[in-house]
Amino acid sequence: MINKFLEIEVLLSPEVYEELKKLSEERIEELIEKIREFKFYNRDFILLDKKFFEIFLYESLEDIIKKYKNFDFIYYYTGVTLETEEKPIEEEETKVEEKEEIKEEVEEETIEEVKEEIKEEHIKELERVEKIRESFKGKIEFIAKDIETRISIYEDTDVSNKSTCEGKIDDFIKYFRDRFERLKKFIERRAGRKALPISKLENYKGEEVFTVGMVYDVRDRGDKVIVEIEDEEERVLAVIDKELYKKSGEILLDEVIGFIGKFNRYLYVKDIIRPSINKPYINKTKEELYMAFLSDIHVGSNEFLYKDFEKFIEFLNGNVKNSLEEKIVSRLKYICIAGDLVDGIGVYPGQEEDLYEIDIMKQYEEVAKYIEQIPEHIAIVISPGNHDAVRPAEPQPRLPKEIIKLFNRENIYFVGNPCTLNIHGLDTLLYHGRSFDDLVSQIPTASYENPFTIMKEVIKRRHLSPVYGGRCPITPEEKDYLVIERDIDILHTGHIHINGYGIYRNVALINSGTFQEQTDFQKRMGIKPTPSIVPILRLDRLGESNHYIEWDRGIVEVKI
Repeated sequence: MINKFLEIEVLLSPEVYEELKKLSEERIEELIEKIREFKFYNRDFILLDKKFFEIFLYESLEDIIKKYKNFDFIYYYTGVTLETEEKPIEEEETKVEEKEEIKEEVEEETIEEVKEEIKEEHIKELERVEKIRESFKGKIEFIAKDIETRISIYEDTDVSNKSTCEGKIDDFIKYFRDRFERLKKFIERRAGRKALPISKLENYKGEEVFTVGMVYDVRDRGDKVIVEIEDEEERVLAVIDKELYKKSGEILLDEVIGFIGKFNRYLYVKDIIRPSINKPYINKTKEELYMAFLSDIHVGSNEFLYKDFEKFIEFLNGNVKNSLEEKIVSRLKYICIAGDLVDGIGVYPGQEEDLYEIDIMKQYEEVAKYIEQIPEHIAIVISPGNHDAVRPAEPQPRLPKEIIKLFNRENIYFVGNPCTLNIHGLDTLLYHGRSFDDLVSQIPTASYENPFTIMKEVIKRRHLSPVYGGRCPITPEEKDYLVIERDIDILHTGHIHINGYGIYRNVALINSGTFQEQTDFQKRMGIKPTPSIVPILRLDRLGESNHYIEWDRGIVEVKI
């Protein structure tokens, strides 16, 4: 939001920045457009304080132009007057240069002042946050306090302390071989038979065959689609009718797929088999318990919605308004956080301008103080994302020790991204979701607006990032940690800042939103986030009525 105003040479005072957060997106756009039009008449740099905020917000553009088209905003801010009487050209040019210099100085100074005031405001707020648990102590009875925490980490799904990559060609060979072999087994299991190696297809001309390969190329040929697949020894061209292709869904490069069909130089496909999870039923807990899902908190960002986050932590401590909220909070036993606790530093060019705190350790110190205020009977699982202080390439190890030790509380588990855990009998996979950018760009039916449409493609392919070499960087480990090894019960993702939920093949798919307002990048991309909404699952009723709940800026509602 700040950058949007900077584009038209307008800075926001901290007071106005807070007021803008209360306005709708449409109202903010109207305000920006009104100021933009006014600046055709007065090109001065503007610091939008409370006075001029109300003027531009409530007065008509015509009245503002009449009153302020000759107004000296620079003098209003600095007390430095610029004479307007006629001067020689050289002198006039000098005055223009002086004015520009003053404007630049004011802009730089004001940006720093605004940042410093925002930072001080966060420091003051943290003093209040540190007293939340004490403030609401004893307000309600926490039934979950007497329920044993049951969490076990499947260590074979977490790359932490196991990275083998040295950047050699052999690493890539081992990585793709592991991906192929493991996914091939799942395809064979679904087909109910062993696949023929591609090199053996020549021996079965005219007969029906079943083979598995990794997709090397996909070509559209009118009413047919030609897919070239390869295994460890050979390649083959597979011819697929367009209708069958559409029914099966988009075929992506590097995904592992099975074909059944007749072979005669080419493989004429009559059936497509993917390694998809296909569970016969939905698992549930025996007792009534709730699990909340968070991601993309982005502490350190100017757009971090700290007041909403504080309100959610108060809710967890028993600040409830009715019996439904009390029941949920009293039995809420687990919280999963799927990455981007902080906004980080150096994630993208010019990020420093979007931060109120540029020291990443202080960002983690701040988020740790919030998390310390969550009641200790609630078990917390934390995995990293692309903004966190670990390597950007996936799979990512858990947060480093110097950061973990900042979190001064019991009952907290730090894992890599991705990682599968058994939480109270339910196999739960945490994955930040950076590969979603690649999937949306390549699958027409997948969209940011509906994360469920992306997540089911992951389940279908049994792989969290089937496309190699896209926007999601992948480290070629000896083992492909992005393969979904187990028949999971819950897949929890984040990254795209939009809430989404659904059940596909008896797996609960949940994408948590964010505690960050819409960024300038998201505006350019047309992405509208759903901030400050926390999804909560009732674990003993998964798949039944009244099992999916949302906490929405202090309002709790049963959605499904």
